[in-house]
Amino acid sequence: MGISGVSIWQILIILGLALLLFGSDKIRRMGEDLGGAISGFRRSLRECDQATSTAGFQGDLSGNLIQSGERAGEQE
Repeated sequence: MGISGVSIWQILIILGLALLLFGSDKIRRMGEDLGGAISGFRRSLRECDQATSTAGFQGDLSGNLIQSGERAGEQE
């Protein structure tokens, strides 16, 4: 038995059927698209972090953004 009752042979059969249905070229393109989407998401997170750090904002422990020089509990 593998993960939650699925054996390695069942996974191989499913992968083989997917290969027959879609073809290797289509599966390769779907993998490239998925990888591109993940890398784009990571890049946008990195850019967002850089933008908030250059704008003078920091996060407190509750996740709220505060401007540099302010304390987390202060209200204006």
